[in-house]
Amino acid sequence: MRKSSGFACALMIGTLVTAFASAAQAQGRCAPHAAIVKVLAGKYQENRQALGLISDKAVMEVFISPKGTWTMLVTDQRGLSCIIAAGDAWEQMPQLARHGHLNQGRQEELLRQPKH
Repeated sequence: MRKSSGFACALMIGTLVTAFASAAQAQGRCAPHAAIVKVLAGKYQENRQALGLISDKAVMEVFISPKGTWTMLVTDQRGLSCIIAAGDAWEQMPQLARHGHLNQGRQEELLRQPKH
């Protein structure tokens, strides 16, 4: 039962993030990945601190600055990134022991795929 409820929760989160990305794209908050990363680094001093796969079709990334500003991006297979959330006062929590991890190589590969 616990496995199926975890899967359902992950599916729901993935669906919500994808919906937010679609809404962001409609509002013009999307651009090529490299362009958004350049602005986040240059204007806000934000660097990528976390990333995860969304159903092998997109990558969600969190960019954080030393001042505590943060931005969440979703990047699709074409390399189009959409800002789905941003804010202030990011607080890093202590890292818990890992029981599993996402395949970082696969995440990086998805970001490097040719644009269609």
